[in-house]
Amino acid sequence: MDNSRDFYVEFEESVRPGYPAIISFHLGLVKFIDSSGIGIIIKVRNQIRDKNGIVNIFGLNKSLHSVFRLSGLDRIVNLYTMEEFLEKYPNFSEFLQGD
Repeated sequence: MDNSRDFYVEFEESVRPGYPAIISFHLGLVKFIDSSGIGIIIKVRNQIRDKNGIVNIFGLNKSLHSVFRLSGLDRIVNLYTMEEFLEKYPNFSEFLQGD
């Protein structure tokens, strides 16, 4: 995905009524995020929160982790290192083959 619009389309296609409202995004390959990307993450978080769900983001590089912290996103989504995420959600490792 090259832009926030593509990201949001993928999100909308992946959320189905009746499914658990736990969304996890692996952003390990993301090098840069602008204000529109941050806005989309907030929009996703608000939609998931309305379903009493949670948003997990993991695999951020140090630079993006700082952006998330400085922008306050770390207070509204769960941020994990890859290791922390796989410890909390061990069944997810099958989806990360090759990473």
